[in-house]
Amino acid sequence: MNDLGPIFRTLLRNKLGALLIALQIALTLAVVTNAAFIIRERAADVARPSGLDEPNTAIFITTLFDPKADQRQLYRDDLEALRAVPGVVAAVPIQSIPVSDSGWGDDFYTTPEMTSDESINSGIFMVDEQGLATLDLELLSGRNFRPEEMIVRSLEKMESPRVTIVSKALADALFPDGDALGKTVYDEPNGEKPLEIIGIYDHMQNAWPSSENFEHSALIPALAMFGGQMMYLVRAEPGQRDAVMAAGEEYLARNRSRIVEIVRSYQEQKQRTYGGDVAMIKLMSAVISALAAVTGLGIVGLAWFSVTQRRKQIGTRRALGATRFDIVRYFMVENWLITGIGLAIGVVGALTLNWFLDTEYNTGRVPLWYLPLGMVALWLLGQLAVLLPARRAANIPPALATRSV
Repeated sequence: MNDLGPIFRTLLRNKLGALLIALQIALTLAVVTNAAFIIRERAADVARPSGLDEPNTAIFITTLFDPKADQRQLYRDDLEALRAVPGVVAAVPIQSIPVSDSGWGDDFYTTPEMTSDESINSGIFMVDEQGLATLDLELLSGRNFRPEEMIVRSLEKMESPRVTIVSKALADALFPDGDALGKTVYDEPNGEKPLEIIGIYDHMQNAWPSSENFEHSALIPALAMFGGQMMYLVRAEPGQRDAVMAAGEEYLARNRSRIVEIVRSYQEQKQRTYGGDVAMIKLMSAVISALAAVTGLGIVGLAWFSVTQRRKQIGTRRALGATRFDIVRYFMVENWLITGIGLAIGVVGALTLNWFLDTEYNTGRVPLWYLPLGMVALWLLGQLAVLLPARRAANIPPALATRSV
């Protein structure tokens, strides 16, 4: 192209302006690439299904402050009352909530010889025989818990379960070469505290959404009695959740020996858990928009300045036969070169920034295909931003070249 020589000479005369725009483009590519990756990862986490019947599930948490109260009998009374509320499908005592960012975890061993480094970690949920129905889990194989298998876990009495029902993801992790149903796992190394896997359900997230093995979850038939806190999960028929929540709260509040601390829909709980992720998505989206706007305005500003400074030169080119298209193309190519230099620097910056974020904050590595997408987007932004100043330059009349200043 015959324009390349004049373009390079012009850029050398205006090195500072061109360099600033190139660095701005580089910064934009580095930040936008990583921000877009973070948005995609956080959005995938937020949209990931918990496994529960989310719209129809409610949480009740009470704290018993009367030391003389019979907590185990109170559990029985509460469950009988909650399960009798019109519109309730099932209700279960539970010690933690899936995707709540707070709960119990344990290591499972498949052989007595397995070391702690080889064990498989999982979230643990203590439920009774209505656990599967309340959590809306599909039993793929095996059976449900029986009432006589229930144990009590408290500070004074930490009984060990003999059976467990696990998620398919956990079953596959424990026994990748065969059916886990009927197999024995151990809650402690050296073959201590054996549990038989009596059932396998489809899927349910554990309490920690940021966990690498977020679908490793297991149910055990146990009643949790720690510090007087009593937690219930209730699943309602479609459209009946709010009425069930109101009726359940009214019943629980009748007992003056406790405080009803939380009555909350599961959807609200999940929103609270992911509040930080949603805020991060909004922040990163704002950063991307701001950087794109600033970069576009910077390109427009440089192009307007260049047109103003070179009005007589452009008029001379028009007088020598350059068409409007030639003038527009000149500025488009000039911007293409500046953008290309900025993107080359930006690729290095994006990879360096991603390495730092992954090392310090475990954000994960950005897929390489993000880079060409970001480059194409910024090239298009640059071309669109320079189009209006380039068209203004193309309209400069040839007569300007002969006009005295």
